[in-house]
Amino acid sequence: MKVLFKSLLAVLAVSSIALPVYADPVEPEVSPELTVPKAMRLLQSHGYHDFRKIKVERDEHEIEVEARNADGHKVEIEMDLFSGKILAVERD
Repeated sequence: MKVLFKSLLAVLAVSSIALPVYADPVEPEVSPELTVPKAMRLLQSHGYHDFRKIKVERDEHEIEVEARNADGHKVEIEMDLFSGKILAVERD
């Protein structure tokens, strides 16, 4: 019985060493969404002010903002929700 037990332990030790080890899959890093205050600061740095309407469109990955540009004209701005890049500006 002792010999059988030792043989079984030896087989288990060898088989556990021979098993491949797999790492956890690496998830691609997704940049976090912009917060509304951070988006407003970004727009202010581009000369926009007097923010009226702010709408976060998560399914479209955009933030839509009604504001005034540096010249005082009303505009609608579309920003990328993750990068903060201004995608479009339409004058009202």
